[in-house]
Amino acid sequence: MTNPRIERLFEHTKLLCFGRYVLTAPVESRLAFGRDFPTLPNQAKDIEKVMEADRAKILAAHKTAEINYFGKGPAPSTWLIRSYMDDTAKKLGLEGFRVYYIVGPHIFKGGDGTDNGETAESILDYASDTAKNLRAREPDEVPNEQGLCHEFGFRQLDGSKGNVLTQVGLHMASLPDVVFSVQSNQTINANFPGNSDGLLKLIADRKREAGSRYPKLTTLREGKKKIHGWDGEESLVRRPDGTQDFEWMFIGENGGSVARPGNLSVAMRTKVQADRVGAAAASSLNDEEAIALWDKLLDGLKFRVAVPGAPADAVAIK
Repeated sequence: MTNPRIERLFEHTKLLCFGRYVLTAPVESRLAFGRDFPTLPNQAKDIEKVMEADRAKILAAHKTAEINYFGKGPAPSTWLIRSYMDDTAKKLGLEGFRVYYIVGPHIFKGGDGTDNGETAESILDYASDTAKNLRAREPDEVPNEQGLCHEFGFRQLDGSKGNVLTQVGLHMASLPDVVFSVQSNQTINANFPGNSDGLLKLIADRKREAGSRYPKLTTLREGKKKIHGWDGEESLVRRPDGTQDFEWMFIGENGGSVARPGNLSVAMRTKVQADRVGAAAASSLNDEEAIALWDKLLDGLKFRVAVPGAPADAVAIK
């Protein structure tokens, strides 16, 4: 569905990248990153203060906690804290690693521990590889090589690698009450109860469980919707207060792949104010406009560059 107001809104667009994806959005748009590489923007000069504060937190958490290394990391521009959370962890050899990457003016933080098959050597090797491939990125820079876009950085990474959980929200200055969000969970376990259920079944379950308490919604569109090779389902409804509440979901293979993540979910909600859905006085869009915006944004959700198994129309930068 097209709409004159929405077409005007998209006369001037830009690409915004996150994880392996991009969105085509109006030029005044911005992304708010949810799950992302933990970052302390513009605090590289304070690295020693940051580490001292983290050391104090580790030691304060348990009286037998122990810091066994505090200093430079395994690669240039990295710092490292190695610790045991208590004497039991020390006896079991469960060592914690906090890695600090100095990237331009920013501090990126990583961490792991010697459990679940990880060893000190593998953790330090991973940190060294990350440091080698991580660089700063301006918000509107869209790299054309394989890798992951973070809010303040970019990590070069082969197109078939990386178990990535990505979550962002798109905000448009001219539609301040509208939030369009994307979440991709590459390796979700589809055998876990509920994880393999499509959107329409999940909605049917919600209705059955709520019974008469389920809100009286106006359905604007519902059913199967394929986007760039992802065979998903959508539900577009309007709540009694006028909030437009749109959802789309794709369920991939168990364990997922880069091209077909275990779960790819998209939502758009209107009447949002101060992060509260329905808190704004009114929606800035009528139903026709909301559906047209939804279709436009969904069509602009693509992989930034080609990844193994992705169809050509799912790739923004050829």
